[in-house]
Formats: sequence, C-alpha cells, structure tokens
Amino acid sequence: MSYHGPEGDGSFRMTLRLATLERYQVQAVDPVGRALWSLDVSGGSGLFLNHRARTSCVFTGSFDLSGIPLGPFPLLTLPALLLGRVPAVPAAASGPQTKGQETTFEDAGGRSWAVTLAPGGAVESWTLLEDGAPAVWWLRRDSSAILSDRARGVQLRWREVLSEPLEKELAAPDAPAGYREEPCRETADPTGSGSSPSSPSLPGAI
Repeated sequence: MSYHGPEGDGSFRMTLRLATLERYQVQAVDPVGRALWSLDVSGGSGLFLNHRARTSCVFTGSFDLSGIPLGPFPLLTLPALLLGRVPAVPAAASGPQTKGQETTFEDAGGRSWAVTLAPGGAVESWTLLEDGAPAVWWLRRDSSAILSDRARGVQLRWREVLSEPLEKELAAPDAPAGYREEPCRETADPTGSGSSPSSPSLPGAI
C-alpha cells in the first residue's frame, strides 16, 4: 500500500484477517517487516495498538483516528472498504436509485453516495458526497484500488497480492506489557516517529 499526503509519501504492507464482517484483524508493517500498528475488531469495538509509540486505545463504532486516513467509517464496514466494496448501505427509509450503471443512495447518517457498477455487478468506483461535492472517493484502476480523501489531502493506493483461508479462529490480543493506554483521538502520530513532510515514514499509519 502506498500513501501520499501532508506528511509525505511512503509505502507499507497491510494484512487483513477476516473471520466475519464483525470479527477481523488488521496489521500494518513497514517495508522491512517492522510492526507499525494493529487493529482487532469484535462487534462494534476495536483495540488499536500503536507499536512504534507503544500505546493502546479502544475504538467504539467508527475507525476515526487522527493521522490515519481510513476513517471516518464504521468499524464493521472497514473490510468492505479494503476489499473494494461500498463501505455503507442505503438507509431503510429510502432505497437506492439506479440509472444505467450508476446507483445513488443516502445512508442512515444522511450522507449521499454515488456508486458505479461494472456490467457483471462489481464495484468500479464510489463517491461519498458532502454538500453536493465529492469528499471521499474510491476507484479500481487495473489491478489497484485508489482511495482519495479530499478533506484530509490524502490518497492511498493498494492491490491484493495474496488471499487464503484462515487456518484457525482469531485470538483476541491484549495490549503488550509496557504499552500506555490513552484515548484514541489523542494518538495524533501513529508511527510514533514525529515525522515531517521530509520524512516519509508516516504512511505506516494509514
């Protein structure tokens, strides 16, 4: 996965271990294999471990951490985001509207979405609109996926290199000894590196 944003450019590897949409784990490592951060989700809550800063915090509801541009999306939609699906569903009161290959809908939070589907039904792109203007968009280009967050000035590009079934159930981790617990929103630099635009190590903390 590659990153371009205010903190600089860089790349890292990310592994998604998916048991169900309500039970999964995500781990990010730098190009030489050093652990950067990990997330363990069960139901609507998730334990986030910042391995560089040696801190931990617990999310409830949404994956929205300052410095990590994979939010704000509900925790239970994060696998959909990474797997190229739309990280939202239409609100029960209003169904989707389809015209040709484009489907539009509002989610339960009142946010507007526009989705373009391929002839076979796969998602080619989606856009989250705020005040009628694109705020976050995702598209598939060749074998890569691109996620762009206009408000945060961040763009991510990734591709799936390996997919295999889980060999065993996911074990719930505990924060390692010596990790400091703190509120998630106070974890401003998930790399713990104090990086600047000239130091591209921040992308280890998407």
